[in-house]
Order: sequence, then structure tokens, then C-alpha cells
Amino acid sequence: MNCKSLFIAAMFMCSCLLAISQELTNEAKIVEIYGQDFVDSRRLVHPVMLVLMDKYISHGFLVQEDTEGKFHALEPLEMIPLRTGQMDSISVEQFISEYNSPEFNPLRYLFFTKVEGQVFRLKGTNKMICILPQETILVK
Repeated sequence: MNCKSLFIAAMFMCSCLLAISQELTNEAKIVEIYGQDFVDSRRLVHPVMLVLMDKYISHGFLVQEDTEGKFHALEPLEMIPLRTGQMDSISVEQFISEYNSPEFNPLRYLFFTKVEGQVFRLKGTNKMICILPQETILVK
């Protein structure tokens, strides 16, 4: 193994160890949606995913006003798709009410961060859902 490969392997191991040791501030919200078995297995197999989910809950999902009308051309969402539960979706009004609640959990909805940022306009409002890109979330 050359020095470059050894260095890359060492950096990868350090980042994995850092992710494993990083305490999750939103673990209960992840467990609420995916269950404790999911969290336990990801802690061993893919700890960076847990860190991303944790930071997504705190920093990656926002509802903002489109005061300048920049996103007016986007097709608005009439219903907000749910990940789990007895219903497939909820109304925009119900979603906004839930968003303003201290128990709000963005993992409940069928959205998640991707490489690129995402914007969804909410029908009947001047609000939009903004989902930050993965890279931006992970540096927070």
C-alpha cells in the first residue's frame, strides 16, 4: 500500500469513528419513524447516515416565505406526502400547523436531503419547503 492510499484509508476510518462517537441530538425522532433496530444497525454499518438524519432534523428542513416570488413558477404541492402512518398525505394547512409545533419531525414526511437542494411551493400560501443539500447539512 502506498502512502496516499494509507492516508485515505486512515482519514476514512477517522471520519467513521467521529460519526460513531458523535452524539445524536434528535435520536428519539429518528427512532419514532424508523425504530430502534434501524438506529442500532446504522450506528454500526452507516453512522454517517445517522449524523445526516440528525442534522437534517435540526438544520436541513425549512419552511420559508417566498416574499420575492422567485419560486412562483414551481408547481405547488396541494398535499404533503407522509412517510408513515395511516394516511398517505396531509393538507398544506395541517402541515403548516405541524411545522409550527415543537414536536415537528421532518422525517415523518416523504422528503429527504439529496446532493442538490430542493424547493417545494405550498399551494394557497406564499410559503415553500426548502431542503438543504447534504453537503451543507453535514458541515453544520
